[in-house]
Amino acid sequence: MFTFFATDLESESVVLSVEESRHCVRTLRKVAGDTIALTDGQGRCAVGEIAVADASACMVNVLERHRTPPRRCRLHLAVAPTKNSDRMEWLVEKAVEIGCEKISFIICEHSERRKQDLSRLQRIAVSALKQSQTSVLPEMQVVGFKDFIEKNETQELARYIAWCDDENTAQLVDEPLPEGEVLLLIGPEGDFSKEEIDICKSKKYKEIKLGSRRLRTETAALYGCFVVSASNEKM
Repeated sequence: MFTFFATDLESESVVLSVEESRHCVRTLRKVAGDTIALTDGQGRCAVGEIAVADASACMVNVLERHRTPPRRCRLHLAVAPTKNSDRMEWLVEKAVEIGCEKISFIICEHSERRKQDLSRLQRIAVSALKQSQTSVLPEMQVVGFKDFIEKNETQELARYIAWCDDENTAQLVDEPLPEGEVLLLIGPEGDFSKEEIDICKSKKYKEIKLGSRRLRTETAALYGCFVVSASNEKM
């Protein structure tokens, strides 16, 4: 059953967006009476029957609803944007498929890219959400490194920073990840600056490594997604 993105799934009937309506009616040739799946990206899912097959405002009657329970470990991925924006688009797609609740694009001292097209990334995330039939669309933001650290200073969560240090031998894959939000910082190409690392140390971020190889920024971020996802699957 094909999944469509919709809001207000608590209503008896929902109207799909113009983009979703066009895809449903014109591309997939769905007609009145057909059954489709719906998700709002907030963990709510539904099954509905098309009442009005309008390519600009497809109306769906909700037949049943359910909510996906939150994961034991909820990943907040904080990653410095790469110079090549395609790599971040690829990362967002894969992070949604694997499972990630929040993605913050942190602007660091060594960052070569300081802007991200969040509207484009949102469209990519929605497409990945539907394709993978998952139900959580990650929150996304672009924020400066120091502002990000300050904002999350008082939050109840497990904090990790991954950076290239030969003396650091702790591996994320060996960490007993706690229940709740897990915050993982991934630096830019060129790594975090000494000041940024010192700030994280002072805020009790645990220094970890992501395997034994030196990874590209987007690969390191995806590795972190895999580790947290695997931790959830074990429970």
